[in-house]
Amino acid sequence: MKKRVIARSLMLFASIFSLGVQAEPKFEEDLHYFEVIPAQPGAEEGKVLVLEFFWYGCSHCYNLEPHLINWLRNKPENVEFVPIPAMFSRANVILHAKTFYALKLMGVAEQMHVKIFHAMHDEKRRLDTQDAMEDFLEENKVDVEAYRKAMKSFAVQTQARRAAILAQRFNVQGVPTLVVDGKYTTSGLHGDVMMQVTDYLIDRVEKEKK
Repeated sequence: MKKRVIARSLMLFASIFSLGVQAEPKFEEDLHYFEVIPAQPGAEEGKVLVLEFFWYGCSHCYNLEPHLINWLRNKPENVEFVPIPAMFSRANVILHAKTFYALKLMGVAEQMHVKIFHAMHDEKRRLDTQDAMEDFLEENKVDVEAYRKAMKSFAVQTQARRAAILAQRFNVQGVPTLVVDGKYTTSGLHGDVMMQVTDYLIDRVEKEKK
């Protein structure tokens, strides 16, 4: 197993290095991306759906954020992007996932998303318990009582269960993982390369839909 991981890492390094000298990047299946079998439903006709599985405690997810933000500014209008928090079977991961959906329900997810990443990775705050998360949210003038109610709401419980089901369907083993239109996944790459692969897969899906 360890030999396979090392071999894939070396292949990725060689492949990523070659991108700098190629006029047009060439990405390989089972190296830069993987086919989803069986394929899952994607976006409606004329659109492409991109899902991002992430976790606030993941340093790779945090490092991807600036690349992702830049990509979102420039993505085609027909591309829909949906972030989905990981639901791995650990209490802190589940807390963070439900917190994401609770803040979304409250209408403050967009303003708090980067702040949570920043607090955990730049300020080294753990935010691994609900008390710690509530203290942090209160510092940022988020209504803690509304947060508590949202965390217990049917909507948040339902979205969290759906996130777990989707992660299982796409065989998400780690984060960040990007899923393109229910057909392809990419993970374990440096931020800029990962977004290049995503664009490549979007183009591929659009050609397959024609």
